[in-house]
Formats: sequence, C-alpha cells, structure tokens
Amino acid sequence: MPPVSDGRFGAELRRLRMAAGLSLRQLAPLVLSSRGHLHDLESGRRHPTVDLAGRLDDALETNGLLSGMLHPSPAAGDPERLAYVAQHPRRLDPATLRTLSELLAAHRRLEDSLGSTPLLPTIRTQLDLVTTLVAESAGGLRPQVADLAAQWAQFGGWLFAASDRQRLASQWYGTALEWATEAGNVDMVATALSMRGHLAWSERRADPMIGLSAAAARQPASPGVRAIAIQQQARGYALIGEASLVVGLLDQAAELNEAASQAPDREPPWTYFHSAAYLAMQRGLAYRLLGRNAQAIEYLRRGLAGLPAESSGAAWTGPYLLRLAAALADDGDVGEAFDVYERVLSLGQATRTVNLVEQAEAGVRALSARR
Repeated sequence: MPPVSDGRFGAELRRLRMAAGLSLRQLAPLVLSSRGHLHDLESGRRHPTVDLAGRLDDALETNGLLSGMLHPSPAAGDPERLAYVAQHPRRLDPATLRTLSELLAAHRRLEDSLGSTPLLPTIRTQLDLVTTLVAESAGGLRPQVADLAAQWAQFGGWLFAASDRQRLASQWYGTALEWATEAGNVDMVATALSMRGHLAWSERRADPMIGLSAAAARQPASPGVRAIAIQQQARGYALIGEASLVVGLLDQAAELNEAASQAPDREPPWTYFHSAAYLAMQRGLAYRLLGRNAQAIEYLRRGLAGLPAESSGAAWTGPYLLRLAAALADDGDVGEAFDVYERVLSLGQATRTVNLVEQAEAGVRALSARR
C-alpha cells in the first residue's frame, strides 16, 4: 500500500465533495474510481495520482485546486510546472498563478538591463500561455487569471512598442484593457488606456495622446498610476504648445506622485519605475517641446541623476538621454552633447536596442557636420 499522506489532500477532498452535495458512491463513477479508493484518499491512507486529482478537479469544478496540492509551490519560472499547465490548462491552481506572477516581475527587471528584443521570444510563449488560461478558465479562480493575464498583456504590449512593433503593441494593450475590465482591476484599466496614449506619443499624435491620457486619469486608480497618465497628458499639450496647461498638469502629477510615495503599498507592481526622478525627466521632455531649453536640460539632468542604480542602465532611459543631448547641442554645449550621445550608443549596444544605436549615431553625425 502507498505511504500514508499527511491528510491535507483528503481533508480538502472531503470538504469539496460535501460542498458539492455528493456522496462517495455518487462521486466514484464520475472520476472512474471506486468508493473504497476515494474513502482511502479522504482518510489519508492513500496518495492520489496526478490523473485522479485532475479528474476530481473536473468533477468538483475546483479550477485545479486539488491538482495544485500535489505540487509544492514552485520557484519562479519552474519549467516543468508551467509546461504541465500549458498542456492541462484546466488544472491551473493558485501556486501556478504565483509562479506566473513572480516570473512576470523577474522579466520586468530583466528588460531594464537587457532591453526588449532578447525577451520577445520568451514573452510570446508566455502570452500564448496566459491567453489559453483565460480561454479555459472558469469558476472562482477566473478573476485572478484574467487579472494576471492583463498584466502579462500590458508588459507584452510595452515590449512590442519598444521594439517598434506598434500594431502588435496596440493589440496587446487592447487585450490588457479587456481582461483588466473583466477582472475589475482599475489600475490596469487606467494603465492600458495610458499605454495606448503612449503609442500616440511615439507617433507624435497629440489629440489621441491627450484624450487617452485624460481617460486614464479619470479612472479611480492609484495616485501613481494617475500621475503617469497626467504627466503624459501634459506632454501631449506640449506637442501643441499649450504651455499654461502643461505646467498645471505637471504640478498636479507631482502632487499625485507625492501621495503615491506616502502609500507605496497602494501602488501596483508595474509602476516600480515611477519616482520623483522619473517625473523630473518627463518635465524635462515637456519643456524641451515648449522650447525652454535651459529648463529642459536642468530637469533632464536632475531626473537622470536621481534614478536608482538598477534603472540608470535601462533601455527606457535612452530617449531621455537623446533629448538631453539634442538640447545641449542646441544650447551650444557640443562637447557634453557628444558625451551623452556616446552614452546612448553604449546603452543601445548593451541592451541590443537598435533604434537607440541608430539615433545616437545620427546625432553624432549631425554634431560632426556642425563642427
């Protein structure tokens, strides 16, 4: 006879069976087992097999709870557990959701140092997985599945946008919005709207950028999420030269950012990069658009210098460095502009971000021609 279990599986099975209003005799044929075998499981005298646990999950509609009890909580990115769930999406359990959440956090940090391009093959696989999980999910676990899937979709959209795949980025932001709406995650709803606005920023389309950012700011989201949306709205107005609106919105974003710093536990994990230094960089971009070069240089320098060490080498800092170099060049400080372009070139090469390398090389060529 197999060794006696610790009793937790049996106790949970009994609780679920009783909640479903089934006797052992009624449950047995539903899971292709015998009444005696199920009794031994509930009493802890036998261990369940993976297949039987899966059949019990299906019959009792537990969304993978019993199967999950057969697997210890895995380390982030446990390939065996994720591979199993990919093949058996209806056996999803809370432990695997934790794994996917930890994996997402790790990939966000990894993208800071490696850039978007190296992560895309892995992310495509994970996006396929979470799409399947949402399609197959039912019951009490579905809101958590949709919530986490929305976070993966938003991250995927960001990676595609950073790799100049705007169409795919827009699609995944739209998917993130759909799943977040179903899950009731207002922080992600606001973020997805804001990221759609960011796509408009990359194409210098002021009207949708302003409108989508404002829509994000109207959501009952966290102060940090709304601060990101409002500073982006300010940059949209900077594109069309509305200086008075720009300054007012940036001040409002600064107040929200301060509120976010007072209650960090209220902020969602994907805003980890947001800070007073980040907001200073945004202010620098806005002033650059308004033609206020001296202020642009001041705030870009201040923001870049205030970034934590783990963010200072991130690919997403490249555009701010490029704006700083251009502002320095226009201000006549060609030597420092060269130095900043060289920094962007090194950053683009280290993170394999082709557009940063190309823009830095173009800047150096322009400065050389000016000399």
